[in-house]
Amino acid sequence: MLVFATVAESQAPVGLLSRVSGPVQILRAQGKEPVAARTADLIAPGDRVRTDAGSEATFLFCPQLQSARVLPNSEVQFEATKLQVLKGKLGDERKLPSCNLPSTLALAGASQLQSGMLRLRGSTLVLRSPSRTSIMSLQPRFRWDPVDHATAYDLKLMDREERILWRTTTPSPEVLYPPEAPPLAWGQKYWWRVTAREGEEVLMEVGSYFQVLTKEDAEQVQSMERNLRRLVQDNLADSGTRLLLAFLYEEKNMLDEAARVYGEVESSIASQPWIQGRLAELMGKLGWDRLESGPPR
Repeated sequence: MLVFATVAESQAPVGLLSRVSGPVQILRAQGKEPVAARTADLIAPGDRVRTDAGSEATFLFCPQLQSARVLPNSEVQFEATKLQVLKGKLGDERKLPSCNLPSTLALAGASQLQSGMLRLRGSTLVLRSPSRTSIMSLQPRFRWDPVDHATAYDLKLMDREERILWRTTTPSPEVLYPPEAPPLAWGQKYWWRVTAREGEEVLMEVGSYFQVLTKEDAEQVQSMERNLRRLVQDNLADSGTRLLLAFLYEEKNMLDEAARVYGEVESSIASQPWIQGRLAELMGKLGWDRLESGPPR
């Protein structure tokens, strides 16, 4: 198995290093020698983080919803529910609005299959959003990959009983659910289908689904999202708060949003196998053959 070879497999991570500056070291609970720490390294119970006179490390510790900076010439040991400063001291201690690590951190190969796809000819049609995911809006923006030679796309939205609620035809691979359409309901699952046409000839048809969060969950996510984005703006160089956003989206099954944030973090730091693993697993669930860019929707 390729992921988390340096983290004790029998114990789930309790946090991560959100920023590393200088020669920081980690002594793993199951290791004999310290190893060089990197930004976004996961922390397991029993791990120790050490800094020297010219280094610092910022960490997230989820059991206590805590973020802090390990100052120079310090050493901190992390346990399942608490941490202990063995040497030196911490700085910039603060409480986090949320800190829920994914329950499984395993590498999964990305799938390129798409739910209900009938390919006749032309390039592959992939439904991008909202597809195989949960959303916190009652007015989703439907988006898909354009198909070669397609001049029109027919979209229809259906309820759980496959009754058509709304349909439209558009020349572009994107359309916003209009306010005059039948209102969607909190906590409900919906199906949608796109047919790509060149004139009257059908090139491809693809179907997928999405789930609307309950109103309570949507309000909770929106509140936590606002708080986390403020923390991101306060320290743009700290990857930890952006990862907390990804964890929040994953927890609520907002898989496309989580994948986008993981992708943003992965592109801004040195390669981290566990982030690549999360991306591969999420893209497999979403049916994506590539990571979609752009801001969350």
